[in-house]
Amino acid sequence: MMIYHNAQFVTANENNDIFEQLWVEDGIISYVGNAREIPTNAETVDLQGAVVTPGLIDIHAHVGTWAEVTEDINDANEYSEPFTPLMHALDSVDIRHFSFQHAIEGGVTTVQTGPGSANVIGGIWSILKTAGPTLESRVLVERSGLKGALGENPKNVFGNQYKRKPMTRMAIAQILRDGFQRAKQLNEEQQNIHIQNNLELRPFIEVLRGVMPLRLHCHRADDIMTAIRIAKEFDVELHLEHCTEGHLIVDAVKASGFHATVGPYMLTPSKYETRHSTPAIAKIFHDKQIPFAIMTDHPFVPIQYLKYCASEAIRYGLDEETALKSITLHAAKLVQLQHRIGSLEKGKDADFVVWSHPIFETEAKVLQTYVNGTKYYETEYVR
Repeated sequence: MMIYHNAQFVTANENNDIFEQLWVEDGIISYVGNAREIPTNAETVDLQGAVVTPGLIDIHAHVGTWAEVTEDINDANEYSEPFTPLMHALDSVDIRHFSFQHAIEGGVTTVQTGPGSANVIGGIWSILKTAGPTLESRVLVERSGLKGALGENPKNVFGNQYKRKPMTRMAIAQILRDGFQRAKQLNEEQQNIHIQNNLELRPFIEVLRGVMPLRLHCHRADDIMTAIRIAKEFDVELHLEHCTEGHLIVDAVKASGFHATVGPYMLTPSKYETRHSTPAIAKIFHDKQIPFAIMTDHPFVPIQYLKYCASEAIRYGLDEETALKSITLHAAKLVQLQHRIGSLEKGKDADFVVWSHPIFETEAKVLQTYVNGTKYYETEYVR
């Protein structure tokens, strides 16, 4: 048993409790609370007045799949055709890629990663811990969503560059609908054959059955509404990825009942559809009680800067407790992993970060990062 003490343990739980001790056994939190007598057989770690938070969570990134030298050689986009539902994150991720080390150095212990947004249907995402000896040991959710994209990315890649469908938003919507329509036309036995044999329509069947959500990249307000309309048409769970102009149609987003992962807003707008990007969206969504998490979209904002994305939302009016939860507990809830990660609570994975100062203070630096109770990073920084 490891017992961590002499620190401020910011739990990010529902009550926003701050405690004095953290006990870890076999990679799981066995106690977090006020100081109590330490068993004689326990090993203690004096954190010397540091601040401890849950491990940070980025539920929209391309960690381990993007070469990051040039986009032309990345493994995140299958550029050969616009409809590639069987592409799978786990067949692309390189756990030796430096982005995982950067994640650990930035206190990020869990990521959702996978295909990018070049394709109308890009493939399957997965949720991974950012450290561990093998890919298999890191997997939390092997199939966490079917990724698709609306708007300028598929148009630019296939319409403008390759001079083929889709050239318009109409064609993008038609390609997306076509997958669901073909899946719905199959009887139950045929659907089961697609699932058992990993055939082309398997991901659409899984979304229709509620096994995993549809995750649609959408920036512009009209693309957000198209995503909502198609999800309602086929009665499937939708996660709005980016939702950049969501603040311009906030009542419609609220009425849809869907979730959003917002960002990356710490960039110069690289295309017309991101010109209204703003960190204020987090506060606007919070005020409207729209569930959201904050993303980096790594490598577009480097994964180690996730906490700065939340800090920027604070600068635009979001309170610190919600900002922390947007990259911990609330992010975990949006991917239905709150029983394992996202807060410092008994029974959850021992993923936590030791900070030199409160996380959102300018001086705050990661001193140590733990995943499943194992320390994977430590700096030589002296407080």
